[in-house]
Amino acid sequence: MKKAFVLGGIIVSAIIASLILLGESRAESESVKLEMVLVPAGTFQMGSNEFPNAKPPHTVVLSNDFYIGKFEVTNQQYADILNYALAKGYLDKKKLEKEKSEAWGISKSAQKYQDVGDEHSQITFIGNTFKPHPGKENFPVVEVTWYGAAFFCNMLSEKEGLAPLYNIDDWSCQVYGKTGYRLPTEAEWEYAAKFNDARPYPWGNAEADSSYANLKRQIKDPVEVATTPVGSYSPKGDSKLGICDLSGNVAKFCNDWYNKFDNAVFGETDPVGPSQSLYFYLPIFKQFRSVRVVRGGGFLFDPNYRKEYGVPFMIDSVLYEEAPNTSFRCYDILGFSRQVEGFRAVKSVATEKTKAAFSAPQK
Repeated sequence: MKKAFVLGGIIVSAIIASLILLGESRAESESVKLEMVLVPAGTFQMGSNEFPNAKPPHTVVLSNDFYIGKFEVTNQQYADILNYALAKGYLDKKKLEKEKSEAWGISKSAQKYQDVGDEHSQITFIGNTFKPHPGKENFPVVEVTWYGAAFFCNMLSEKEGLAPLYNIDDWSCQVYGKTGYRLPTEAEWEYAAKFNDARPYPWGNAEADSSYANLKRQIKDPVEVATTPVGSYSPKGDSKLGICDLSGNVAKFCNDWYNKFDNAVFGETDPVGPSQSLYFYLPIFKQFRSVRVVRGGGFLFDPNYRKEYGVPFMIDSVLYEEAPNTSFRCYDILGFSRQVEGFRAVKSVATEKTKAAFSAPQK
């Protein structure tokens, strides 16, 4: 009888433990789900004669509906994905445990995803777990690289049983033709911001000020990260489709490589952006690096911010007061992470009519 009682207790304990783990798994899974906004297919005028790097305006057709994150990806969501990836063996655990400063992936082209140890990061790695700083859970993730943003999208796809759209061995992307998560193309970002009335700001025609978005901040301490919780300026600062913080808070990575529009083909349908053809020389690394598109501007506007350090420490999106404009284009050096940059995700949905399209680095 005593043995039966003990055995029963063990079974009950095992069931309880399984339920706890299942509950934790569900909670972790649910916490990473993004609230998405449907963007219907349509045609719009991309670019503007107002800005040199946005010329000339040209017609773009987006033939597929897509979904875009209502909010910027948060510290909590990014930490949850890093924990998921760590448990799956997708992160370089030896490097992470040794340095406790950077989350790197494992692939033929391994890249840094998030600079956990940076003074601006709001995520820490303690006790084999990634955690947001207390009170910063719902703030946008910063100190994330373009690679880290793309990897996050891959993990969202995997968790939903979808094939990842990024090949992390060469960082090519199937932009169209499969259902899954990725970064928005520059055209998708601009269309979501302008939608069907060519508005100069996501909220409309009113000039950009701090009542509509977290922007034009001057920070007193270089360590300061003056972000606000995602959606803090909703609904006043929302786009016509109800998307929050398209401009301001953090500047957002797009999927495209950056180059002038005059190198693109106009009258495009579903453009994936120019080829990897513009490079900046980085004296500190003695190497050339390509650049990716960044849109929407962030909280910081300061043309003198770290200007004395030159490239690559200067940040393009903080130099221009016009950065929040829906046509204004910025860039950053591929692989860098900043306290003023984050991202939001897009979910593309393939149909029988969707034509496959890819973006890939030059070989």
